[in-house]
Amino acid sequence: MKTIQNWETEIINYHRLRFINAVVKGRHNKIKALQRRHCFTRNRNVYKDRILVECNLAYMQETASTIDFGVEP
Repeated sequence: MKTIQNWETEIINYHRLRFINAVVKGRHNKIKALQRRHCFTRNRNVYKDRILVECNLAYMQETASTIDFGVEP
């Protein structure tokens, strides 16, 4: 019972809002995997850009499919 009393606010907030940090954990795992694959990268800006591409790849693919470049196939 002491544990429930200590965490009462957090437990109530979870059941009220249903907010979890799974998205943050997923992105953190992607960054850790990228770090393992690209441990040789010395340029910090390149590393930062790779993280942004890795974490936003789905968004970039979705956006790219909706862009009209004015070129007919």
